[in-house]
Amino acid sequence: MAARKPPEAWFWSHDIRGDQIKHVVTPGMHLMRLSSYGGGERRRFAALVYKEPGSDRSYAIDLDAAALAAQLGETGARPVAITVDSTEAGPPRFSVVLQHGPGPLCSAHVDLDEAGVRALIDDQHGIADVATYVAGGVRKYAVIVEERTGPSWFLTGVTAHQLDARLLELDASLVRLRAYSEDGKQALVAVAERSRGGGWAWYTDLDGDAVARSLENNSAYPIDLDATRDPRGTRFTVVMVRDR
Repeated sequence: MAARKPPEAWFWSHDIRGDQIKHVVTPGMHLMRLSSYGGGERRRFAALVYKEPGSDRSYAIDLDAAALAAQLGETGARPVAITVDSTEAGPPRFSVVLQHGPGPLCSAHVDLDEAGVRALIDDQHGIADVATYVAGGVRKYAVIVEERTGPSWFLTGVTAHQLDARLLELDASLVRLRAYSEDGKQALVAVAERSRGGGWAWYTDLDGDAVARSLENNSAYPIDLDATRDPRGTRFTVVMVRDR
């Protein structure tokens, strides 16, 4: 996951209703990631879209755990990204991006605790995507695990300062970043891989304008994007890589 060429073109978008996703992904573009945020009538998606070679991608939204397993079994598609809509009113609903055609073996796992996630990763299996949510008052994780070589680190419950320190200690690059609130404070969930060298950056707690400024100031493209909503509005985490 860490080594990649810049896409031919890319864009990101947010404030997308579920029935609008099909209009966001234009011909020749590939959906890389969806992020579900808000709730009820205000539930929206953020999307990251690339133009690059590769097999077709599709998506499926608002599936419970059983429906997600059935969707993957029936289509034979590989899950490559996952997000979750979780409320106390009902079971978590998962939305996934699916890739069709050949590629690394991928699997989706939901309703895991931290130990359950760690049990899935080793030098042959890494986390391609992660989402975190609360179910029954307990923090849970949904992950996409990809078969590949190389170490992958799962960091959870860390502050921004702690995350930077761990990345430096591991000589690792950040590839996925999720923010959540716990006891009134922001905490982070991150996935890191062997360092790709210089030219990457990460940000959390940005509004939409700040995301755009950060990408422009860094002459970078996003490799990960996630959205949440709080009383201030929609807030983003983003991981980016310089495109030259």
